[in-house]
Amino acid sequence: MTPLPSMQTLRAFDAAARHGSYSVAAAELGVTHGAVSHRIRELEERLQTPLFRRSNRRMVPTREAVALLSQVRQALATLDRAFPAPAPARSVRLVVSVHPSLAVRWLVPRLGRFTAAHPAVDLEVRSTADLDDFLDPGVDLALRYGAGGWADAVDERLSGEVLFPVCAPAYRDQLCIREPADLARCVLLRHAWQPWSPWLREARLRLEEPRLGPTLSDSAMIVEAAASGQGVALARRLFVQGDLASGRLVRLFDVEVEDAYAYHIAWRAGSRLGEASLAFAAWLRAELAPG
Repeated sequence: MTPLPSMQTLRAFDAAARHGSYSVAAAELGVTHGAVSHRIRELEERLQTPLFRRSNRRMVPTREAVALLSQVRQALATLDRAFPAPAPARSVRLVVSVHPSLAVRWLVPRLGRFTAAHPAVDLEVRSTADLDDFLDPGVDLALRYGAGGWADAVDERLSGEVLFPVCAPAYRDQLCIREPADLARCVLLRHAWQPWSPWLREARLRLEEPRLGPTLSDSAMIVEAAASGQGVALARRLFVQGDLASGRLVRLFDVEVEDAYAYHIAWRAGSRLGEASLAFAAWLRAELAPG
């Protein structure tokens, strides 16, 4: 028996006729313009007749193509009824709680990788700045930065963090910052709960904890203040990776200090993690893994 044209060829023919364009047909089918053109040429060689003619910017079906098209569409409709598309997998809802600054600076830009790997997970990210009561009813899992050991929760340490000074390139150049001692003439931006003292000791500087200037309670605000040229921030590595790569911020010196806090996942004590929570936790471990 003479082999019939493939389904791909028939669908390319149908799409090209509907759109009057090989390019639009290719976009619909997820193939290249050349692939559609090749399929049409196969049909024309088989039938020994042209199926399309160019008119201005459109590909217009010939009389022979119109006659063939009705039969092809009828056949495709029959096959579609006989082999319906499989029902989509039921989605599983997952609600993740995260601090707003951690969500904006790190989590949200990476979420596409999780949703691509787990399309059946209906993910909702809730941002809350509450440092203690972040496991509201309905929250399955939380990503937090802190000391761990939260009340009524089980937590797992994912990754530690290091701190080092950063500032805007123009600020560095303006104040000629070359070595740690040069920080004596800089504005050291103050964080409400992340003091400079551990880093100053590591750098062997006899500078006191800064007492002037506004105190900011959020790490994202500290980073933005540094990027706008207001001074030098003691930054967490995770928060400034993108800004350092783009040149918006520059790191000052090689001296860094390990922070007392770390990144954790947490969930309500007494509850079991479902498959979606386990998948998200595994994804976080991989994203936060060193290297």
